[in-house]
Amino acid sequence: MRRILAVVAALAMGATIGAATLSGPASAAPDCAATVRTLIPSPSPTAWAENLTYDAAGNLWVTRSLDSTVQRYDRNNRLTATVPVTAPGAIRTGPRGKLYVTSGNSATNMLPVGPLTGTIVTIDPRAPRRVAKPWARGLGMPNGLAFDKAGNAYVSDSRLGVVRLKPNGSIDRRWSAAAPKNVAPTATVNGTGINGAAIDGDTLYVTLTTSLTGRVIAVPLAHPERARAVADLTAPLPGLVDDLAVIGPSKLAVTTTLGQLYVVNVRIGSSCAVNVGAPLTAVTATPGDPTRLVVASENGTVYVVRL
Repeated sequence: MRRILAVVAALAMGATIGAATLSGPASAAPDCAATVRTLIPSPSPTAWAENLTYDAAGNLWVTRSLDSTVQRYDRNNRLTATVPVTAPGAIRTGPRGKLYVTSGNSATNMLPVGPLTGTIVTIDPRAPRRVAKPWARGLGMPNGLAFDKAGNAYVSDSRLGVVRLKPNGSIDRRWSAAAPKNVAPTATVNGTGINGAAIDGDTLYVTLTTSLTGRVIAVPLAHPERARAVADLTAPLPGLVDDLAVIGPSKLAVTTTLGQLYVVNVRIGSSCAVNVGAPLTAVTATPGDPTRLVVASENGTVYVVRL
């Protein structure tokens, strides 16, 4: 459903932008040298795996948005815990070692009407009884999530745009007002559905669920008004891009719901692609091994891509 709404929004956005020539590098990416295998088979037909991350103990946490659960898998890929969270999206390790999870990652929250019911909750992975506790409110469809070194959170909100939260969970409205918006076509934002979020140094990278070119945007943390395009992964065709991760200095891994995992060097403008063969939602690097990428999918399967 979310993808259907995104496609409709993209068509409308394309009509708005028209035939304008847009800035940003186009790329027909060659194949990456990589292998793909299944790490965790899909446990059910509704087990859509929206996002994933590792905790400090090496456990893999997977958000299952349709089932409204967050699951923990041990190093042997055995399910060891399940925490209820309403429509979970991104999951990241944040301040004090807690897990932060976007909640309300639902297609209905993408619509530009109605109350802002999206939230972020926290889970203490070390607690004997793991429960989700509210941390931030007032979001639309919070999708991607990243933290800077000062403890600020950056949310790719598929309704509002890029939002910064202060360490206490309140919205930094001045910073957020200057950042890219969800439905505000510009030469940089050539689509809609701001989706993924990842930080490399002093730069936040975000993706557009639907855009004319499969775009990745760089947002300087100190100057969000200076956002710029750094990759057009599917140009000259439109793209369905989901989440992304930093896997090295100036190096990103980006997923698409058409089944490709792109590896992008934003410094030199190069990219290659791995065809995983399933609609992909998110990616994370294995701790200590950035060549081993763990990838989530809409069909619920979690894959390993070895570069």
